Amino acid sequence: MKKVFYFSLMVMTMFLMTACSSSGPGDAMKKYGNYLIKGDYEKFVDGLAFDESVGAEKMKEQKDGLVSMLKEKVSKEYEKKDGLKSIEIISEEISEDGNTATVKIKQTYGNGETQDGTQSMVKRDGKWLMSVDRKSTRLNSRHHDISYA
Repeated sequence: MKKVFYFSLMVMTMFLMTACSSSGPGDAMKKYGNYLIKGDYEKFVDGLAFDESVGAEKMKEQKDGLVSMLKEKVSKEYEKKDGLKSIEIISEEISEDGNTATVKIKQTYGNGETQDGTQSMVKRDGKWLMSVDRKSTRLNSRHHDISYA
């Protein structure tokens, strides 16, 4: 009887560890957002779901180009607002099949300005990545909409 009890306890512990360690699309988006805050654009770009059919070399070119653009343009936009200070996950909505999601976020800048937005996410090989199609990212402010993808 003791063996059954200990085996059941071990299985439950493993289940709880797996359940607690798995991250959802909101957790993934928060992690990617923190890379932006730190200025680690390479890691941020690694969180994007590029079209894998283009081949490894072309994908590397696309990633390198995006990192350069982020360093040159986006970082300057953040500087104008005294930096990106935080990204808050407002909500996440996962599709029925569990492979796509929409995450609502709120970005706060150093000057106190905020922007609400949404990010489409896709699950690849068990990992949540940010979709890169033109409609997947939308940040809204009072005056304009910005699309980064």
